[in-house]
Amino acid sequence: MFELVKKDIRLMFRERTFVSIVFLIVFVAGISSVITFGLIMLYNPDYLGYYGSSKVAVVGECFIESCYDEKTAMELFKGGKVDAVLIVTDLNGIKYVDILVPDDEIKAAQVLSYVKKLLTEYEEKLRDAYGVPNLDVRVFSGGREKDLPSGSSTVFKFIYLILIPLLSITTAVVAAGMTIDSICEEIQSGSLEVLLSTPLSPFKISMAKVASPMLFSSTVTALWLLLLAANRVDIANPLLTFALSVFIAAFFVALGYIMAAKFRDRERAQLLFSILAAGSLPLMVTKYASPAVMVGRAAAGAEIEPAVAAAFSVLAFLLLAVSPLLVKIK
Repeated sequence: MFELVKKDIRLMFRERTFVSIVFLIVFVAGISSVITFGLIMLYNPDYLGYYGSSKVAVVGECFIESCYDEKTAMELFKGGKVDAVLIVTDLNGIKYVDILVPDDEIKAAQVLSYVKKLLTEYEEKLRDAYGVPNLDVRVFSGGREKDLPSGSSTVFKFIYLILIPLLSITTAVVAAGMTIDSICEEIQSGSLEVLLSTPLSPFKISMAKVASPMLFSSTVTALWLLLLAANRVDIANPLLTFALSVFIAAFFVALGYIMAAKFRDRERAQLLFSILAAGSLPLMVTKYASPAVMVGRAAAGAEIEPAVAAAFSVLAFLLLAVSPLLVKIK
């Protein structure tokens, strides 16, 4: 049985598709800090205190000395002489500001960050002039005041709500695909008959076919957790994060085994599994109590639903254990 497991793992590393996906998972986890930095710098430049400077034309009831009419401002904007146009309108004593920015996302992000900074400073001056107190929110940790950049919540959401759940799901899907390929290759190549003629029982052969992808998924999960930690991503509860990721892999591997043993054809089994996996992906990453979201919450140190986590864990491993009995390899 152990020889069969080792054989499946060796064959997996000969498959370029699986090797490429594993490399991609490891690569993304390995440069997670760079990816996060790039995305935040692109969509939220003020996270690093970077605002730059932009030329802005103001139209309407002006609160500065030099204002433009709308036609002149639009001509300057289209000619590239100003980077943005602020149109100020007064409705029932309330001033509304519309901002026109370039289509280029990077330039637009820079301009919006700069305009936001100017409007915030203007608001603070108005509050001081009219005696309205400013809302000063300060964060303390360990008795010391912490200076948190304005984009900190964006970084947190990206890492714990997107990156980590997707890494766990991708690992599980790859393990399930490995299961389908391994079983269907044995069936279609005729080597299954040779295995059945050995002292190994069909049940042990089936268990070996699910053991190798589970060993693979556990190793890859541990690897990307270590790489995230090396990139200074705080994993508050690594054991629980690892366990939940393995439970997800067990669930997908069980489904992959059932489809491969049932259809006995690689293309049909992979197609059906892909449809089910793609259909379940939105539920796995958006619902509060979904397994993938629980992985991210566990990594962040947040509370999870213990009853839901326990129920899913039992269901996943029960399905994995009984799948060789539900659909036998013949």
